[in-house]
Amino acid sequence: MDKLIPKVLIISTTLFAILLSPIAYPADYRLDVSLDTSPNHIRNQSFRQFAQLISKKSNGRLELRIFDSASKYKGPNVATAVAQGAIDMAAPAQQHLSKYIPNAGLLLLPMFYGLEREKIYLIVDGPLGQQLNKEIEEKLRIIVLGRPFDLGYGTVFSTQKRITTPSDMQGMKVRVPGGAATVARYKVFGSTPTQIAWSDVPQALQTGTVSSIWATQESVASAKLWDSGIRYAFEDKQAVIEYVPIISAKAWNKLPADLQTLLRTTWEDMVDEVRQAAFDKQRHATELNKQHGIETIIPTQQDLNMMREKLLKQQPAIIKKLKMNPIYIQQVQDQLNAS
Repeated sequence: MDKLIPKVLIISTTLFAILLSPIAYPADYRLDVSLDTSPNHIRNQSFRQFAQLISKKSNGRLELRIFDSASKYKGPNVATAVAQGAIDMAAPAQQHLSKYIPNAGLLLLPMFYGLEREKIYLIVDGPLGQQLNKEIEEKLRIIVLGRPFDLGYGTVFSTQKRITTPSDMQGMKVRVPGGAATVARYKVFGSTPTQIAWSDVPQALQTGTVSSIWATQESVASAKLWDSGIRYAFEDKQAVIEYVPIISAKAWNKLPADLQTLLRTTWEDMVDEVRQAAFDKQRHATELNKQHGIETIIPTQQDLNMMREKLLKQQPAIIKKLKMNPIYIQQVQDQLNAS
């Protein structure tokens, strides 16, 4: 009998603990989020932070489920999936939206080449950025949750050629993530741009389909592309890559007004912090890439200015070819010139 007492006490204690534990009820609402980058990427980490905040602030009423590594949709296809309601939420790079809304390729135009991010924020966070978000919403019939957040400056990476000036890109076959303005820019460089989804980049490098890519230090580090042969990086600040948080109208309209407001306010409260975290992570990634044998070359300001002037001569033709709104683009140019 005495031997049974400890067992009874253990069982009783366990049952008491279970009774006191909070019961995890399923969320009233759920949003599935498709991201084509890996779990340790800044975009995925930012969305997990966002999901945790939403769950906490909504007292568990709203859950965001994150699907990493293009397990649902690849980057070039995710905006269509959101528009069709096939996936609830995503954060495509702006260049992936430009095939539907030409003006969404704005930051890839020559006038932004080499600019500091503070000047870029004046545009994307101001009335002209809000105007672009409205256009995206109307044409795709989706919801733009708020201000875009950064991945960082695009960098040219190479497996074999050590690039020291923009003119060294002449004749190179370069992977680009998409965006007609990016394709046009690389043609000015004298390169052959090839659009390849991020999830297919390692294989493209290993098979020699391309020997150079336009990406970021963070993206290369998170995908460990030193294992795929990347050896050099050329930091010319071609453009800042930004992600646009979008939600399908179908999913949005199912949410009560208070949760819609919660999504918007929570995003707004954290976007500046996420941008700074992305900037810091790019610096950390540059050091990590260095430790794995990737040399980063910083061009001279003179070389950047010369290339920017060369690119700007082509900007009117790029705008016309891409069918961007010339009045809107001129408004952006005027504000940049005045800043």
